[in-house]
Amino acid sequence: MRKLWLVGLVAVIASPVLAHDFWIQPLQFRFASPQPVPLAMYVGHGSSRTRWGGRAENVVQFRSTGPDGTVDRTAGLRLGATGMDALVPVSRAGAYVFALQSGSVFSQLPFLRFNDYVAAEGITPIARARIEQRSERTDGREIYSRRAKSIVQVGSVDPASAARVTRPVGLSLEIIPARHPLLLGPDRILVTQVLFNGRPLPGALVKITDLARDAVPAATGRTRYDGKVAFRLKRSSEWQMNVVWAVRLSGNQRADFSTTFSSLSFASN
Repeated sequence: MRKLWLVGLVAVIASPVLAHDFWIQPLQFRFASPQPVPLAMYVGHGSSRTRWGGRAENVVQFRSTGPDGTVDRTAGLRLGATGMDALVPVSRAGAYVFALQSGSVFSQLPFLRFNDYVAAEGITPIARARIEQRSERTDGREIYSRRAKSIVQVGSVDPASAARVTRPVGLSLEIIPARHPLLLGPDRILVTQVLFNGRPLPGALVKITDLARDAVPAATGRTRYDGKVAFRLKRSSEWQMNVVWAVRLSGNQRADFSTTFSSLSFASN
């Protein structure tokens, strides 16, 4: 049974739509002792990777969850500043989960580009709706927003750290690891679950990218009925996972869909 749902590392074709990838990039994912943690927001992949051009006023919330609980860090964001976008003070050892939520932005694309983007990101609700409405040859109109999480470990992985990273932090679209990525077993398999509005999301396309080799994803997989998908991480590295989901809008004169992008970045052992 396990073989049926494990995802092997596979090559996929690079596409311009992968520039939608957005994640939190710490200066380091591991620190030996407590110290301020520098963080940057990135978008793109490969040679097109760049700092996120978002504005502070479009950030709904930026927070950290650690040994001292959840702390709102939005006021400390310095988007676009030289160096990093945030420097978060950390005074205790343990696991820290940083989470960012952006506001919505309108996008309209010609139908060919929109269809390619929907196919590449595996957004089945949009694909099905456009087929049902026979609107595949009309421009794609959506409002989209971003969610991102990052796991930073300070000191050794204690039981509290191991438990903390496996709990949701309340994002509307969220990727949650079943174990701390620095505690992979001999099989090096990482199981993750995708939640949408707090419920397991089946049928979503999840991509995992080795940030040291990020021209294309290392592997892709669809979530099962319980929202879970598994990847075998063949090497220790820094990784970024992302998923995209959408809902059809009713009575909105401007857009037909509301789309959410979500990512999780971390280091593995």
